Amino acid sequence: MYSVLWSEHCSYKNSKLLLKLFPTTGKYVLQGPGENAGIVDIGEGLALAFKMESHNHPSALEPYQGAATGVGGIIRDVFTMGARPICGLNSLRFGPIQNFAEPKIKRINFY
Repeated sequence: MYSVLWSEHCSYKNSKLLLKLFPTTGKYVLQGPGENAGIVDIGEGLALAFKMESHNHPSALEPYQGAATGVGGIIRDVFTMGARPICGLNSLRFGPIQNFAEPKIKRINFY
């Protein structure tokens, strides 16, 4: 149980300090980091909601379900802020090129 809770996926133990370096407030920031999506004022009465999700381990082991939980979490958090999803981006990291596995990308691409 401890190793699961201390994993990068759950605790961000390695990246939390780096993430804190990003600005979280400003003239155009309507909603900074938190449980749901962040919101930025883009002018003319419009705002843009952003969400990032990390599902590296689940997607590598079980691409369909990993992608489903990642995409589902992002869409849920954008909707929670009263926004409507208009696009989704996927950044994949599989480590050294020798470990590259095209079938994983095909399964993740399903979503």
